[in-house]
Amino acid sequence: MAQDHTGGGRRQSAAQIIENVRKRVSERGDPEVGDVVKVLGQKSYAPLLMVPGLALVSPLSGVPGFSSICGITIALVSLQMMAHRRVLWLPGWLRHRHLGKDRGPKVVGWFRRPARWLDRVSRHRLGLLTRRPLIVLPLSFCLVAGAIIPFLEMLPFTSSILGGVVAIIGAGLFARDGLITLLGMGLVVAAVAAALYAI
Repeated sequence: MAQDHTGGGRRQSAAQIIENVRKRVSERGDPEVGDVVKVLGQKSYAPLLMVPGLALVSPLSGVPGFSSICGITIALVSLQMMAHRRVLWLPGWLRHRHLGKDRGPKVVGWFRRPARWLDRVSRHRLGLLTRRPLIVLPLSFCLVAGAIIPFLEMLPFTSSILGGVVAIIGAGLFARDGLITLLGMGLVVAAVAAALYAI
């Protein structure tokens, strides 16, 4: 599937994308990570950063191993966006991981409020940060955050904090709002510093 890595072209709103995910999750009954990725990656990779980041601050973050899955997903997506890969690759064990018949729809429903908020506040600002070559900078922040999340799973709140700031960067890239992206980058620096201090 061809992807728009830079956010160009006409795209759906964040709320519409979350609604599409909700429908797919409801249809599948016991959805897999691959089902969600297929919906999110139809137009752009950016939601594949935003949604795992939001998931880390959702009730699912308390499920053992879930933070590691989200962190690995964030790192892999960031790396492939930086490489301008046209088709997203995820390992089979990750694509076929089940989200749970009851948990999946509840968490997707929880995403609706931040998606609507993003649609209201985002603007096309500082667009250079959301396009090549400068898009590599925020993606590097996401790559670092995603790579260390699995190692922080046992430390309370650290994964959720990093997930939240990755979600902000992903939201900025999706909306082509460089100001939101810049805010997320600043928060990643603060979150990584706090995590290293906690270690």
